Amino acid sequence: RPRGPPAPCARMTTTMTTLVLLLLSQGAQAALHQRMPQQRSRPGAEVSMQDASQPAVTARAASAALLRIGTVPFCLLPLLPLVSDDLRPICEPLLICHASVIIAFIGGLQQAAAIQHDLPPWIAVLAIGIALFGTTTTSAIATGLISTHLAFITLTVAYLLQLLIERTIPPTAKQSMLAAERQLPMIVASFSLAVGAALT
Repeated sequence: RPRGPPAPCARMTTTMTTLVLLLLSQGAQAALHQRMPQQRSRPGAEVSMQDASQPAVTARAASAALLRIGTVPFCLLPLLPLVSDDLRPICEPLLICHASVIIAFIGGLQQAAAIQHDLPPWIAVLAIGIALFGTTTTSAIATGLISTHLAFITLTVAYLLQLLIERTIPPTAKQSMLAAERQLPMIVASFSLAVGAALT
C-alpha cells in the first residue's frame, strides 16, 4: 500500500502552508484598509482636486505587495525537495541566493531609516554589517569555503539579528522602513532558512 509522506515532512508542509495563508490574509487586510475612505474632519462631502488626484494604490501599498511576493520563494523552495529529491541541488542554491539578496535590501532600509531619523550610528553600522555578513555566504559557498548547511545557519542568524535591531528602532523610524509589513515575512524567511539547515 502506498505510504504518505513522513510525519515530520507532513508537519513541515502544514506549517509552511499556514504561513502562506497568513501572508495572504495580511495582504488582503492591507488592501482592504487601502480602499477604505479616510474619515475627514471637515463637514461636507466634497472631494478636493488634491484628493481626487491621489493614486488608487500608494507606493507603500505597492512595496508591501512586493514584500509578500518576495516571501513566496521562502515558502516554496524548502518544500520542493520533499516532492522530489532531484530538486534539492536546484532549490538550495536558489533559496540561499534569494535570502542573500533580500537581507541586503533589508540592511539598506535599516541604514536609510537610521540616517533619516538621526538614530544612533551603531544601528546603521550593524544593519549593513549584518547584511554583508549574510551576503558573503553566497560567495563563500561558490568558493567552497563553507558548506550549504553552514550557509543556512549563517543566514538564519543574520535574519534573526536584523529582527532584533528593529525592536530597538523608534516607531516613527519603523514606518519609513516598512517594519510592520516586513515582520511576518522576516519570520517566515527565518523559519524557512532554519528548515533548510535542518534538511541539509
